[in-house]
Amino acid sequence: MSEERILILVLGMHRSGTSVLTRVLNLLGADVGQDLLGARQDINARGFWEHRELIAINEKLLSVLDRSWYDFRPLPSGVWTGETIAGFQDQAVTFLNTAFAGAATLAVIKDPRLCLLLPFWESAARQAGWKPVVVLATRSPAEVGASLCHRDPLTPSSADLLWLRYTGDSEKYSRELPRVCVDYAGLLADWKTTLDRVGTALGISWPVSTGTASEAVSQAIDPGLRHQQAAPERQGKLGELTRQAWQLLQSGDPDRQALDAVWQTCDRLLEDGGELTDALAATNRRLFTVNNELQALGGDHRKALDVVAEKDEQLEKLAGELEHAHAVIDERDAQIAGLSRELEYARSVVEERDAQLQKLAGELEHAVAIVKERDAQLNHTAVKIVRKLFAVDRQ
Repeated sequence: MSEERILILVLGMHRSGTSVLTRVLNLLGADVGQDLLGARQDINARGFWEHRELIAINEKLLSVLDRSWYDFRPLPSGVWTGETIAGFQDQAVTFLNTAFAGAATLAVIKDPRLCLLLPFWESAARQAGWKPVVVLATRSPAEVGASLCHRDPLTPSSADLLWLRYTGDSEKYSRELPRVCVDYAGLLADWKTTLDRVGTALGISWPVSTGTASEAVSQAIDPGLRHQQAAPERQGKLGELTRQAWQLLQSGDPDRQALDAVWQTCDRLLEDGGELTDALAATNRRLFTVNNELQALGGDHRKALDVVAEKDEQLEKLAGELEHAHAVIDERDAQIAGLSRELEYARSVVEERDAQLQKLAGELEHAVAIVKERDAQLNHTAVKIVRKLFAVDRQ
């Protein structure tokens, strides 16, 4: 009989510690697959641990449902039995088969949008041969709201509504699945005890023991990254609802009826808001659209500044090379000037030598003439002597 394949779905509102939780599960032996979303120093310096294809599927699915991750309204009624969802099912199953194509028997996926789409992914996981189990990542709604408003163009009320939507949907949808709640603060304070409890609740024996993984997990968990610890509690009706839900979720076995009362109250508030609710959702969408456009412009501006800086660096380098070239030219000019002086001196020496040679040539010519004259005189004298000798002999 083949070993059971367990797929852990980490569910939690944005800014609830789902990233560090997923990384710890990974270090304990749960496969996260490849092609993960990269870290962002200003948002999540240790990484998101979210698969790009998973995010893409969820984004497209929410889009065709006329929703987005920052939309606090419930999904349209009857969505789980509609053709829209069915059209994405094969794509989700293919993703799971491809992302975890190896022999892994324990895997984990994480994306806050899973909170809104859990029934869809539960079905896909079962079709792909996985047993889905859930870890609910929870964090103080006040901290989440403060962190979310710091990162995104959201009002505190919208942040509260999103916390209620994500937390409520993930809690309701996961009731029939093996599940366990993990508090962000508790995870940072004592991750070993927390993960031992998770393993026991889900019936998982971690492939890598907490002792073996201790050093790596200690490096992955940085309590200093937990900002907004002193976030003030929200007031008003929404603040009251988030506090009630948060307090109920802190217990090991939360009262479902009490939680249902909170989730239903939230839905009624949105329903009673009618056009105002839709208008607020539309305003959020417009804010995010503008924010994305501004970020894109900011990115273009940063790229332009990088190009300018690169060109400045190139110009500075060229200026240095030009300065060096001028120095080399000056050096060569000096060498040429020196050689010119030496050439001029050599020419003067040659001219002097030529004059000396001409003088010597004249003197030589004069000497040769004298020698010829002397030779002629000698020849004449010799002839006279010979003639005299012949005259004597005849006598």
